Amino acid sequence: MINVAIREPNLGDKEKFLSAMQRSQALLHPWVKAPITSQEFDEYVQRSQQPNQKSFLVLDQKENIAGVFNVNEIVRGLFQNAYLGFYVVSDFAAQGYMSAGLKLVLAKVFNELRLHRIEANIQPDNVRSIALIQKNGFRYEGFSPRYLKINDKWCGHEHWAMTYEDFIRNDADVLKKDHVDLVEYDSEWPVKANLEINRLRALLPANGIVDIQHVGSTAIPGMMAKPIIDIQIAVTSLDAMKVIAVPALQKLGYEYWFENPDQERMFFVKDMPPFGEKRTFHVHIVEPTSKHWAGKKLFRDYLISHPEVARDYQQLKLKLAQQYTHDREEYTNAKGDFVDEVLKLAQQGGKS
Repeated sequence: MINVAIREPNLGDKEKFLSAMQRSQALLHPWVKAPITSQEFDEYVQRSQQPNQKSFLVLDQKENIAGVFNVNEIVRGLFQNAYLGFYVVSDFAAQGYMSAGLKLVLAKVFNELRLHRIEANIQPDNVRSIALIQKNGFRYEGFSPRYLKINDKWCGHEHWAMTYEDFIRNDADVLKKDHVDLVEYDSEWPVKANLEINRLRALLPANGIVDIQHVGSTAIPGMMAKPIIDIQIAVTSLDAMKVIAVPALQKLGYEYWFENPDQERMFFVKDMPPFGEKRTFHVHIVEPTSKHWAGKKLFRDYLISHPEVARDYQQLKLKLAQQYTHDREEYTNAKGDFVDEVLKLAQQGGKS
């Protein structure tokens, strides 16, 4: 792992800073205009000392300047927000220095400056900068045309943001809170599922929806389950729905799993710590040809019609919940062989 440090700039950095930026002009143009004259550097340091601005140099082990991060327009009160700008020195581009530096800057932003939200606005063709912040947990929030004036031209920018909750979501204490917890069957689960399905139908375009169904263990009467209602939505086009579903479901309090490696589905969670106290809903969006759509329905229906298999499944879940209480991924993986066997039986018409 690359070892870097960050610190605030001072007037003593002038010679190194200007040399680094002058060497980097070809790389930085047209995305950003860094200080390249003595006067511009003096003004930059002066701005960095204002209450609404913080700047950080990224330094390698030899104290060479590898990049710069600027936390701009800090707003306090009810907002607790700022804007993030950054640029790399050409000698250190695409080597991981900025990613390592960004992690340190975010710790400053949320733990020391005590901000709640930071936003990075980036031109859509600046793919390296977008990749950097996306890799480090920023969420895409939209696009605005003619948003910022760069090199005397009004340019459109994508909005990428991170909140304190995003920053701490992989914290050990948060992950421990998001544990596997099985409870007795609740007859209100189907009622809650239907209410949520109606809310989802109201938000999503009717011509893009094929069907919506309550799936998972909470859809099986009498089954002990994690008190999380799984809803599966079949759509005409997953690619088209990616543009629509994320902002729509965010209005209902859902978080979207941007890093999901499964290209056949979109996955959303409501009330997951630290965004809430305990998960309440999962939404899976798939196309009807996906293995997920048929598989989840087949598994649910087979267990409803075969209570003896449902009892076996419940016993397996109880055992695994004790074994993997604080590891949701392993809990799910460990059920895989049982689920696969049930699906084979269901596809054969229930014949063993």
